[in-house]
Order: sequence, then structure tokens, then C-alpha cells
Amino acid sequence: MNNVNITEKYTLCMLKEKKMLYENELTPHLIVSMIIEMMLDGNLEITDKNKVKLNEKLPISNYNKNLYEIMKDLKKEEIPLKNIITSICYTLPNKKLQSVIEALKEGMLEKELIVIENKKGLLGNKEKIQINESKFNNIIEEIRSEVLEKGKLTEDLILLTSLLNSTKFLKNIFTKYEKDELNNRLNEIKNTQISKKVKVAQSVISDMSALTASILLTSLN
Repeated sequence: MNNVNITEKYTLCMLKEKKMLYENELTPHLIVSMIIEMMLDGNLEITDKNKVKLNEKLPISNYNKNLYEIMKDLKKEEIPLKNIITSICYTLPNKKLQSVIEALKEGMLEKELIVIENKKGLLGNKEKIQINESKFNNIIEEIRSEVLEKGKLTEDLILLTSLLNSTKFLKNIFTKYEKDELNNRLNEIKNTQISKKVKVAQSVISDMSALTASILLTSLN
């Protein structure tokens, strides 16, 4: 599955449980995955102060292109990661988020990772996403085989593993007797730069989610 990007693999895994792309926990992590994916591809840098600095090298995938343009429109040399996630995921109307997620969805449809079903409901047609179980299983086996082997993990797999671990999905795909080896691998990668960036982003996401929930509760009282 060499033509499938890390964000697409991560999305497919999360759709197995979430069933939808526009989900409060999932969408910020998708944005984080795209940012780190672009870092690995040389489209941007993430500084020690957790700020994003764009390079002149444009992304290839459409969803990353859209996200890159959104960040470029902010017209800042360095953009705090928190500001990016806030402006895209926690600001209404969320046209920015929609432009990125819809491009991701179209790419996954083209690669036959998902199919879309339109079901009639009381309020009109409702879109339902079905994952390609065969391709999902291939990704799971790829993760399992690489994590359980003794060789050095690739940057792509470190990113995918870190993201799946941060959203509590990773341990679901290992048996009880394999979890010691999984924990050894997680300890091995936790100090890598990629894993550290995911942890920082996860902290930002948690802070913004708590703030959003607080604002919502205040408005209801």
C-alpha cells in the first residue's frame, strides 16, 4: 500500500470506530497528522517552540495542499501550532476544515479505501462512510509486522503508531501476549522528534477541547 499516505492510513483506522470524518476528537488529530506528514515531506518545519514555518516546496496530496494554503493565508513567518488547530477546528464557520477534510475524503475514495452510501432519513439524505475492510486489514498487518519485528522503525510508521497510540486505538490491534513487545516499541520511539511533535499537538488539542467545552457550558447556563 505504498500509494496510501500516513494520514489516509490513520483515517481509515479511526473510521473503523468513529464511522464519520467530522468528529470532535478525530478532526484535530487529522490536521496534526497532515502537518507532521508535510514536515516529513519537507513542505514545512516545526521549530523547537512548536511553531510551523512553511517552506517553498508545495505538498503533493490535495488535502495537504489545501491545508498549506490555509496556513500560508495567515501571512506569518512562523505560526504557533495552537493557532493553526484553533483557527481550523474550533472556529465557526468551519469552511477551512471542510475544504481539507473533503479533499482527504475524495483522495480516499479514489484509492478505494472507503465508499460512500447515501441513506434517506427524516431530514433528507445522510452520508454514511464504509471502509474497505480488506485494505484496513492490510494496514493493521503492516503495523503489527513492523512493530513486532526487531528492525528500525521508519519515520512514517513512527508517525502512524504515535497517532494511533494518542487516540487509544493502537493497543486494540495487539494480543495480550504481544503487548509487552508493543510497550517496548513505544518506549523506543517516545523520544523521537516525530513522537514528541505528536505529544505536543495532543496537549494543544486537549487544551482546546477543554476550552471549547467550557465555553459551551457557559453559553448554556
